[in-house]
Amino acid sequence: MLTDERYLTLLTKYAGTDETAGKEHEVSLEELSEALYCTTRNVKLIIRKLEEDGLIRWNAGRGRGNRSRLSFLVGLDRKLLELSQQSALKGEYKYAFELIRKYGEGTQVRHMFVEWLNDHFGYSSVQANDGNSDILRLPVYRPILTLDPKELYYAFSAHMIKQLFDCLLRYDRDAGKIVPSLAHAWEHDESGKEWTFHLRKGVLFHHGRELVSEDVVYTLNRLRGSSASGWFVRSIVRAEAIGKRTVSIGLAEPNWLFPRFLCSPGLSIVPHDLAEQDERFWHHPVGTGPFRFEEWTADRFTMSANPVYFQGRAHLDGVIIVTMPEDTMEYSKTWEQLLVDHDLRDMKPENGWKKIETICNGCSLLSWNMGKDGPQRSPSFRKAVDLLVDRSRMIRELGEDRMYPARGFHPNDESPFWQDSCDAEPALALLRESGYDGKPIRICTHGIHEHDARWIQRELGKFGIPVEVKIESWDSIREPDVFHSVDLLLYCVVFAEDEVCLIELYEQNGNFLREHLDPGLRAWVKEKIDAALACRSAEDRREQLAIIENKLRDETHILFLVHKKLNTFYNPNIKGVGVNSLGWIDFKDIWLD
Repeated sequence: MLTDERYLTLLTKYAGTDETAGKEHEVSLEELSEALYCTTRNVKLIIRKLEEDGLIRWNAGRGRGNRSRLSFLVGLDRKLLELSQQSALKGEYKYAFELIRKYGEGTQVRHMFVEWLNDHFGYSSVQANDGNSDILRLPVYRPILTLDPKELYYAFSAHMIKQLFDCLLRYDRDAGKIVPSLAHAWEHDESGKEWTFHLRKGVLFHHGRELVSEDVVYTLNRLRGSSASGWFVRSIVRAEAIGKRTVSIGLAEPNWLFPRFLCSPGLSIVPHDLAEQDERFWHHPVGTGPFRFEEWTADRFTMSANPVYFQGRAHLDGVIIVTMPEDTMEYSKTWEQLLVDHDLRDMKPENGWKKIETICNGCSLLSWNMGKDGPQRSPSFRKAVDLLVDRSRMIRELGEDRMYPARGFHPNDESPFWQDSCDAEPALALLRESGYDGKPIRICTHGIHEHDARWIQRELGKFGIPVEVKIESWDSIREPDVFHSVDLLLYCVVFAEDEVCLIELYEQNGNFLREHLDPGLRAWVKEKIDAALACRSAEDRREQLAIIENKLRDETHILFLVHKKLNTFYNPNIKGVGVNSLGWIDFKDIWLD
């Protein structure tokens, strides 16, 4: 235990938050020994050190029965804040919050510490051995769950993977076309089943080895099976290296969307020599991306610029991602943190700061668990619930980032004009038709959607449908025994790439929507997806995929809720701030004017 923390231990035990500087407390060495869990000899050493540091005044008792007198010279708030700040400056953010949790009950230290962190985060220039380094520190309120493209579910993890790895191809959203990345050229046969990719020369992994075709073949083969990204390669029957820089891929069925698949973070190329030999590889990953892994702890994730990145070195020298307690979001100045967060409340930027507001390409929704017995097995019951949920009123009453009622996965030109309402009379008739007996239904969600779940709970309760709400964490909600045991899941879907991400909802193992579909419907969906992939025209593919979406909506297997807005606030002196398809800023292009 550090001397400063020992001081906090004694201060909270004998004085608490109302300490008056210099007030004396009668104590014995034996009592201090018990409080500090050490011997009386060590207590004497600790007392001497605390005196030397100017933290206490100590008057030792003389003779049998005379107690010593201890005075605390620095108040709890001041010392706890100072110690927390010192810990943060050393990168020990988790330890800082643990100190505040342990010693700061009944104080304002937690709030003051987060206010101080607001100035600690953002863009800064720090002294390094070879001059100044430009560092970006960003707080996040959920941990990085994985850096393995094979196990990719969440947008945050996908964004971090894109910093460390590259794909064969890249989708340029502004130009609306696929452009070269690790592959500088590619071709296909007329069937859409044979594809060939030619790799760039001189692309280096972070450990110094050049990218070769064997890395691509290994990456594709390791995805086979039931992994989260396994659906990308389900139709691949052959992947082989043709020399050092050419890869030939054969598909069982035509797939004219295959180049778009290869732009996805789940198909990021990994070094075969490291990934296949070291099980710990994913705790210290190595890619070809614009940033190199440096450190990953419970507090933070640190990466530095890749000086030989084949698409040009990042302007930043490093990025530090700090994991903050989720309950600090309410009083953090998130506009200063240079990131987009789908869960931000409406916040006003500081004077002179700029705001980017966009509509999230996705929606919140409810998916019915069709693998479980319950009233949701009845189409009439599902339709009744759909009619009872008034999305427009939900938006008016809950506000914040909720923007438009959703009729489908994507917002469109009609979204601002569509108004929803509660249609109670036909809904109640459908409830009677379904034979609903008043059995409670259980909705499961994670913390950021709790307000929506509680609102739905109140609304359905008005019409005799009792709802139980189960709140999980980002991590625990993915446990199969959690999402398979509930009647409804409430969550958001965000589409970084429209067609690819939509197919992912239906095909990805462990994806909530796929796991809740009836097996027969799931097989029908797969047939429709194969038909869509065989379409060379993007318009024809969209028509095939729309058939799936319409069926899910019309038969109320899912209930679309609302489209949301995204707000980014940033300092106009910081250049290159652009929101990417995952709803995050691209670290590589940021620079300070």
